[in-house]
This record gives sequence, structure tokens and C-alpha cells, in this order.
Amino acid sequence: MTGRAGPVVGAGPPIHFRGAVLTGGASRRMGTDKALLEIGGRALASIAAHALLDAGARRVDCIGGDLAALRGLGLQVRPDRHPGEGPLGALADALRPPPDEAEAWVGEAVMVLTCDLPLIDAATIAPIVAALAADPEADVAAPDLGARPQFLSAAYRPDRALPAIEAAFDGGERAVRRGLHGLRVVTVAGLDARRLQDADTPSALAALTGAARPSGADRPGTAVAQVDRLRWRRPPAGDRGG
Repeated sequence: MTGRAGPVVGAGPPIHFRGAVLTGGASRRMGTDKALLEIGGRALASIAAHALLDAGARRVDCIGGDLAALRGLGLQVRPDRHPGEGPLGALADALRPPPDEAEAWVGEAVMVLTCDLPLIDAATIAPIVAALAADPEADVAAPDLGARPQFLSAAYRPDRALPAIEAAFDGGERAVRRGLHGLRVVTVAGLDARRLQDADTPSALAALTGAARPSGADRPGTAVAQVDRLRWRRPPAGDRGG
């Protein structure tokens, strides 16, 4: 899927960005492929992809999963080169340009989403990308929902983030937060947490969609980008969370 919007403008230079939806998870807790579940006649993968396009993404790719079924929904796809090994490898795939497009990706960002965000919308995505644009020194811009940065709903500069992620993955790391060790992170507060809430189980999905309101019905205040003055520190060895 391709879009035609112009660059996102923050306090810094404008930035063009692409979108990636991680669609290769096992969906064990859901019991079926989350990416293909339909809400109001739209697959969850399509909801995420169209939100990215509406926010200004030049192109959106789905990474991994049932590629044939995703293509059947009109989505562009790329394979997960490390299926079954967790989201860190899929994140690297999302940030890695196809060989024939490497030059076109120079200077562009990638906004990554998981496929299980039934309420995600463009108004939630745009401040995250704008936060990355506003700080040329930042490698990642991630939502801060009060606990820890949400690195699987985040914007990345692939030229700087990808080498660190690939090195961590090749070294045996599989936890996303630990895989981003050393990267400079901008956190974005003030976002509507419901829009970024993932649905891992049928009951969670029902609770979210049952409470859904039309996009914009209760728009949160302007998000505030806050620069983490320290580089992202590797969590303790016992913390394997994503």
C-alpha cells in the first residue's frame, strides 16, 4: 500500500516515513491469526496499515505471517526472515530496506506497529513521527504510557537503529528492549492509551472494541515529546520483556 502525503513536520527538519505492520506473531493467546481477525468488516492488519497511510506514510508493508492472505486484503508484504524467534527479528526486517530500494530509504524513518491495535488511528501515530523529526539526534521515538516506552509502536531512523538491533539479534538477544541498548530514545507523552492498547486475547479484543468510539470523539491533548537525555540502557538480564 502506498500513500501520497508529504513529510511530517516537527520542530526539526521535515521527515518522510514508511510504515511497517508486524503480522508474523504466533497469536497463541488469541487462538487464531490476529492479523486477519475482522473488526467491523476490516482485518486488524488493514486497520493498522490504513492508519499509517492516513498519518502520511509513503508506503506500508506487513512483515511476516500469512503473506498470501495479507496480499488478498490488498496489503503489501515482506517475509519475516526469522519466524518463531520473537519480534526483535521482525523489527529488524521492518527497518531493513529491500536491496533494490536501499537508496530510496536514505534519510527516511519507519513507523512500526503491531497488528493487534484495533483502535489505532492517524492522530495517534503523527505525534510519534513528529517527535522523531523534532530531534535529529534521536534514533527512536516511542510512546510513553506511564510504564515504559512502547518500542513496537514506535518510529525509527533505520540507518542508525538497524545496525544496533541486528548486532543484538545476531548476538543471541531476543528481547526488544534489551535489543535497543545504546540507542537514543525520545519518549512521547499525552497520547490516548486506548489507541495503543493491544488485544492479545478474545476477551481483550471484545473489551476494546466494545468501548470503541469514533476516531476524534474524545481527542486527547497535544502530545509532548520528551527527550531521554541518556541512551537507552539495557534492562537487567532477568527482565526479558518486550
